[in-house]
Amino acid sequence: MTGFQLPKGALELTDEDFSDEMVGLLDEVADNLNGKCKYHELLYWEGKPAAIAKDLNAKIPKTFKFESLDTGDTEDGGGYEQFVLKDPKTWYAGVWIQGEKDVILAWCSVVKK
Repeated sequence: MTGFQLPKGALELTDEDFSDEMVGLLDEVADNLNGKCKYHELLYWEGKPAAIAKDLNAKIPKTFKFESLDTGDTEDGGGYEQFVLKDPKTWYAGVWIQGEKDVILAWCSVVKK
């Protein structure tokens, strides 16, 4: 995420490079916040999902408040979580998808409608 130190080794995709379905998920999360996505990004890591999650969580600045919006299971036995990270100046809508051997983090910066 912008200004965040992310775990190394991610494949990074921006707006034009990832699925309309994922963009739609992020737009839905932003809409639930009475906002809209300004910029989308998707990060993909292969291997050790629990270690990647632990590393990422440790690097989120303490100024941000994490709020989980929805969780569930994926068809391949993994799980997902829709969330928002906020500080007084910035909001990020995100979707975390954790499989057995990989992780996807899709996020967007949210602006007021």
